[in-house]
Parts: sequence; C-alpha cells; structure tokens
Amino acid sequence: MEMQPHTIMDPFEEIGLAEKNAEQHRRSASEKEASENSGTVDLRHFAFYAFAGRSGLLRWSRKNENIEAQPTDASQLIPQHNYKLDVHALNSRHPGEFECREFRESVLGVMPHHWDRREDTLLKLSHFRRHKRKILKKVVGKSTSYPFHKPEEHHPPGKDSTKKISNLIGKAATYAGSAKSKKPVNYIPTITNYTQLWWVPNVVVAHQKEGIEAVHLASGRTVCKLHLQEGGLHADINGDGVLDHVQAVGGNGAEQTVVSGSMEVLRPCWAVATSGVPVREQLFNASICHHSPFNLFPHGEFSRNFGRTSDVASLEVATPILIPRSDGHRHRKGSHGDVVFLTNRGEVTAYSPGLHGHDAIWQWQLLTDATWSNLPSPSGMTEASTVVPTLKAFSLRVHDNQQMILAGGDQEAVVISPGGSILTSIDLPAPPTHALVCEDFSNDGLTDVILMTSNGVYGFVQTRQPGALFFSTLVGCLIVVMGVIFVTQHLNSVKAKPRASSGLR
Repeated sequence: MEMQPHTIMDPFEEIGLAEKNAEQHRRSASEKEASENSGTVDLRHFAFYAFAGRSGLLRWSRKNENIEAQPTDASQLIPQHNYKLDVHALNSRHPGEFECREFRESVLGVMPHHWDRREDTLLKLSHFRRHKRKILKKVVGKSTSYPFHKPEEHHPPGKDSTKKISNLIGKAATYAGSAKSKKPVNYIPTITNYTQLWWVPNVVVAHQKEGIEAVHLASGRTVCKLHLQEGGLHADINGDGVLDHVQAVGGNGAEQTVVSGSMEVLRPCWAVATSGVPVREQLFNASICHHSPFNLFPHGEFSRNFGRTSDVASLEVATPILIPRSDGHRHRKGSHGDVVFLTNRGEVTAYSPGLHGHDAIWQWQLLTDATWSNLPSPSGMTEASTVVPTLKAFSLRVHDNQQMILAGGDQEAVVISPGGSILTSIDLPAPPTHALVCEDFSNDGLTDVILMTSNGVYGFVQTRQPGALFFSTLVGCLIVVMGVIFVTQHLNSVKAKPRASSGLR
C-alpha cells in the first residue's frame, strides 16, 4: 500500500488528461510510421517501460518516440547562430516539458555523458530540482515588482490610511493571525508524484545518442531533453558549473570533424575542449600523441606534427574520460578533474584544467600495450570483427570514491592509477567486441571485469593478495616488539641507578 500526501505538489505534475490523449494519438501515429519503415534500424529510437517492483504490473510505457535528428550543419553550431537552436528547441518542446537550464545543477549531477554505440545507452536514477535564482538585494525606499507576482497594494479600497486607530487595529489583527502555530505536515518519502526530498529519486535519466532525457519516474512524462553533440565527452571538466565538451579524433575521417562552436577542422592527434551548450568559448587544445619532454612547441602547426610518425591514417582514439582530481576546493561529483585520452598505439595521456579553468596542463603520458587495430575490412566482413577499445574510470572496491583508469586494447588491458602508474595488466584471450564491463559479479566487494568477444564471454575476478596482509601484520608485530623492548630497557636502567646517601660523614 502506497501512501501519497496531498498537501505538497510536485513541480512536474502539470499535464492534463487532454494532453495525455494527444500523446497517445501521436504515439499510435508514430508506431504506424515505424512499422512501415521497419527495414531500417534507427539508433535514436528507444522504448521505455516502467514496472512495479512488488507486483510486476506495467506502470507506464513510452515507445516509438518520433525523435528528429539534429542538424549536422556546422554553421548552426556557431555561437552567432544560437537563436536557431533556441527556436528549434522551442518549437519541438512538448506541453509540460521544461528547458534543462531550469535544472542546471541537477543536469550536471548526472554527468559525464558519452555515446558512441548502442551499448552506451544508460539509465540513471536522479532527483531533479529547479535552479534557485539569487535573491536581489532590496534597496531601502524602492519596491521591486515582477510581472508574475501580484503587485503590492499600499492603499486597498475601503480603508482610510490616515486614521491611526484603524491602522493600529489592523496591525494588531495581522500580528495575531500570524502568531498562530502551524501544524507540521507529515511527509512520507516514497517515489510518487509528490516526491520532494532530495535523496529520493523522482526522474530516470536516459543517456542516448541525441543527448540526455529526464523522464518523470511516476508518470513517464518527459521533464526535459538536452540535445548534445554526438561523440566526445560531455562533463564539467574545470568545475565552473558550465557543461563542457571534449573532442578527440584519429586519422579515419578526421578532416570531416569540425570543432563544436567554430569552423576549425579537428586534425589527428589533437584534442579540443569547449565550454557551454551551445558553445560559448574554447577552453584548450592539446596534442594527445607523443608529447615533447620539455613541451617546446605547444602551439602552431609545427607542434601538431612534432614527434609524430607520418602514418596517421590508421590512428584511432577512444572517447576521453574524466578522473576526479582534488585541488583543495569542493566540487560537484563528476566535475573538475583530469581528462584522460587513449590512442590505438597504447598512448595514455592526461591533462588537467589550467588556472581559472582555461588552458590545459600536461600531467603524464604512458606507452602501454593496450593497442588495437581496425584496418579497412573488405566487402562482406561483418561488424562483429571490429575491435572495441575500452577507456573508463572505475573503482577497485564497490562504493569506493577513489577511481582508477582501465585502458583496454585487443590483446591486453591495463589498470592505471590517477597519478600515471601502471598497477596491473590483464591478458585478453580474444579481441573484445564490446567495451569491458566493470561489475562485482562475485559478490565479494571487489570490482571484477567482464570481457565479451565474438566466441564467448570471459570473467576476470579480482582477488586479495595474502602476502600484503601478512607483510602488514609482520610490520605491526615488529613495531610492537620494538616498543616493548624500549620500555623494558628504560625501566631496567632506572632500577640500576644507585641511590645517593643522605647521611653526613
């Protein structure tokens, strides 16, 4: 039995019965259109189903949503043409749907986001709250009124403000009415239409190809959609509260990749980070291939080709990741850290945001055996033969805040510390067809690794080494023994001292 209070209204419960009927008609029309074009696979189409956890009954479902592809024209991503994006978003928004800027802190809380293939689709529970705007400082003698507030009434009709007795009686009545004790409202923290507590989720966030979509958990209605550019990493990398985008490409199709927010072409072995959705400014651009020891040529065309082999046609890069980095300040979870890159040559490079969030500081670079190669396949080859690299952040223990780096190629995967040290390596029996999965399937509190290949699924279990525990115990016992010996010798030396005679001779 679910108890739902009726005194507090959820800000998302604003859609009526007429809108619900219109939504059903729209879905039926889209289902009919999808059945006619069932021969093609649309990666932008996902179906949502919500079932009751106790009874298994279907609560709500959403399927065959008609999601339009975002324009790929680079000119519409330039900041001067931001009005096109705003008008398009305004016309495509459904009744009852909000702008994601109204929940900017909540949106940053579900980052980072990346989507390269169908397996990257992810569902996360979260609690969305509206952005709290700053209260303007009230100036003495000046009253501010807003169009969505009722104007302040200084002289209500029927009241003579010149009589002191009536004013005194009115003030006394107002004071007596405000002094009445208000009965506290009991609130039951359940996932219902009226969820207000911040630790209880009220939306499910879907990470899709087009971006993220927040769906109301109780009704299945879309709260907001944030369309993000495909490819790369979307996260707040410098901790300034603004969503950033990091792009890095290899040699295949690099000349067709345009930096978001400008007309600059992104070249091989080069990473660019921009800030804002839509793009407002560029944060940094840096090389992710062979790094000069003294960083002699950080900018310019010469630096892009310095220390790099001439063969960049076969260069591939994995989607960059964000590793949290502590700088003495408090940041939101999933923001402010080192951006880590991986190439198919096994080069792992880490950059941290510079001073005031701009530029990038080179931290470290490793040459590992996490290499792979996807040569152009002849006609008739299936897509299953494609090697899928892995670059992700994970914790060695479940619910641990300290994150490590997992970089995987076609024959080997390595675990790297945030400081750039290789902790261990894993030999892969076959090339992976999906990214490595990090989950605790042995239920021992330690994170394990799952490998999916074309001929089977393999699991690698993380085990505790008894040698480390034995060595720690031995060192502890040695310290205790040394302390006992020191105290014993000190007591013996005190007893061995002769007492001075107090008599006179």
